[in-house]
Amino acid sequence: MNGAGSLAFQIAGRVLRAEGMTGLRERISDRLRESLRRRSFRAAASAAGVPPIPVLNLMTTAPTPRLGGIQAQLLTRIEDEAGRRPVALLYPETEGYRLEVAAGGRRLALGLEEAPPPSPVALRDAAFERAVARAAAEVGARALHVEGLAGIPLGSLLELHRSGLALVLSVHDFSLFCPRPHLLERPQLRFCDYSRDRERCAKCLAQDWPVGLRFQDERREIAHQLLLAAAAAVYPSGFLRDRHLELFPGLAVDRQRVIEPAGPPRREAAEPREGPARHVAYIGQVQPHKGALVFEEVVRRLPPEAHPALQFSAYGGGDAALLHRLRLLPRVRVHGYYRSGSLVDRLRRDRVDLALLLSIVPESYSLALSECLAAGVPVIAFDHGAIAERVRRHGGGLLVAPEAGAAGVAPLVAALIDGQRVPPGEPGATGDAAGDFQRLYLELGLN
Repeated sequence: MNGAGSLAFQIAGRVLRAEGMTGLRERISDRLRESLRRRSFRAAASAAGVPPIPVLNLMTTAPTPRLGGIQAQLLTRIEDEAGRRPVALLYPETEGYRLEVAAGGRRLALGLEEAPPPSPVALRDAAFERAVARAAAEVGARALHVEGLAGIPLGSLLELHRSGLALVLSVHDFSLFCPRPHLLERPQLRFCDYSRDRERCAKCLAQDWPVGLRFQDERREIAHQLLLAAAAAVYPSGFLRDRHLELFPGLAVDRQRVIEPAGPPRREAAEPREGPARHVAYIGQVQPHKGALVFEEVVRRLPPEAHPALQFSAYGGGDAALLHRLRLLPRVRVHGYYRSGSLVDRLRRDRVDLALLLSIVPESYSLALSECLAAGVPVIAFDHGAIAERVRRHGGGLLVAPEAGAAGVAPLVAALIDGQRVPPGEPGATGDAAGDFQRLYLELGLN
């Protein structure tokens, strides 16, 4: 077996031990889908002959759902847009940048600028700037739509704007405020509560990157300039928009837009489950910031001898060590990674009564909440971020003060086990994100 094959075999073995056969099978399936998508583009040396494409879309990772909810929703939207208008998409790979063009029935892929992606704390990156400039020139773009700011050298975006590219910023998290997009403080593994303490921030970032005491000041000033310069900044929720208006004072409110991601397709409403909750599921990546450690404590607070009929599940891939810890808990079944878009059917098929969305940091939207509501499964979540905003708007859940932690969650679960009911929520509109962005481009004169 060659080196690549041996490495793939080792990775598969680790996934199998951490997530089980179902998770491994789902990951392999998504890898195959990703490969088929890539092969649908024909390798080309240039985009000659393609009509001008006014907007160049830029992603910070490959557009593959296995990387997370943000990538899944963006890929869905980009593919939808490609059916309505010519689309150019640039993203980094391991040792270079790939430009994908879909226009006039042609699908082309160009390799640009052989260089590794920039560091998450880089403020400027020459290779990144060259790749964007060349991609924009290849397709005749007048604007750069940045699909997420995590891992982007913010100073380079300003330089590209000064060179003549208009900017549209899709803000999916707190990357403009901090290189840690979820604001999980390390090594404490807690929400930093939007810290502006220079020493505290420097100590946190130093766990992974060598930065100076004033690094955050400089980076946040550049981020502020970017938001002021952008033709539009687009957020997935009112919560995230309002928080950025607070974190970066003086922004033009009319340029801060909210476009919600498209939710799960409409389907027949699930029949409400009768009787007490018996199957409780943790939903989300098995990571500290998503609340995996809180879930572990909740399970321990509801022992089998006190609640013999209760069973737990965990849906989502993540940290192998945490997945192993969950597997060792009594009555917990780890389902592991699941394919994007499959959660609604899984929750219904497995007769899940209650979902736990336990992120200890404020979420910017939460596709998992959309899927739980579509499946007719009530949720318990912490009272912060867009999840709390949406539960208050659509119903279908109970909220717990974040500082209460597992000690606040466990009694609510126990009450539902004893028969308390949560009124069903409304999934909300499925939305037309591609159409909303098309209308935004038209308004900005980028059609």
